[in-house]
Formats: sequence, C-alpha cells, structure tokens
Amino acid sequence: LKFSLKIYLIFLFITILWTFSLIFIPYFKTLGGNWSEISLFGYSFFSSTCHQLEDRSFYLFGNPMPVCSRCSSVYFAFLLSVILYPLLKGIDNKKLPSIWILMIISLFVFLDVVFDMFGILKNTFVTRSVSGILIGFILPLYLIPGTLNFFNEIRLKYLNH
Repeated sequence: LKFSLKIYLIFLFITILWTFSLIFIPYFKTLGGNWSEISLFGYSFFSSTCHQLEDRSFYLFGNPMPVCSRCSSVYFAFLLSVILYPLLKGIDNKKLPSIWILMIISLFVFLDVVFDMFGILKNTFVTRSVSGILIGFILPLYLIPGTLNFFNEIRLKYLNH
C-alpha cells in the first residue's frame, strides 16, 4: 500500500471506532450486567470532552448518547468527511484549505455558544447540530493532509538516511 493510503486507512479506522462507540455506549446500557458497566465507563470517558446535558442530547435505545447533539454532530460529520475525503481531495493531497474557511465556521460555532450563554440569542437543537456538522465536516480536510505531511516529514527525515 502507498504511504498516504496507509495513513488514511489508520485515520479512517480510528474515526470509525470513535464514532461507533457513540452508538454502542447507549446500546450496552440497555443490556444490563457487565455491559452496563462498560456503558458507564463510556459515559465517564466522554464526560471529559462534553457536558453531556441530557436535554441537549440525541437518544438511542432509550438512552442519551454519551455526548450532546453538537458533539454527536461533530463526530458523525467528521466520519462522513473522512469517508468522502478520497473523493473530495484525493489520497495524496497534502494541501490544506484556506485557514479562513476554518475561522469562519469556528466563528459560527463560537457565536452560537456565546450568544446563548449571554442570553442574546438562544441556540436550539438545530443550531447546535448544524454548527457541529459544519465544524465536524471541515476538520478532516485540515487534519488528514496535516497528518500526512507530519508523517511524511518524519519518514523523509529519519527513515531515508
């Protein structure tokens, strides 16, 4: 396999594991017993990255997902973008998109949070989900070529001597 394809496949595999854990955690909770303990560990793990407010979360199998609607949207859009990356950019593409795209989308997410915090404009399930989808979809377009560039430099510097 080509080096860039190996990096992409590792990236894809990790993303699939991470994202599918969001589905398995609420499912394991329904099974009870040891599965419930695994589920509790999953909820605890994700509590370090998300507030996990149940009224701001999607529900699966009668249980809240281990992250809120914005975070869930980030992760699922991230997975979709990683899957589509070879079609959108090509496996060997090492060029990062303009930083302005990331800045504008990040500003939208930031304003959705800040306006809600200060009572200027209440965010909704829709605005939280859309902001999550936007940032989640765009991030792999930076992270995959960035990761590829990083490992390419290491390979060229240390492995080709």
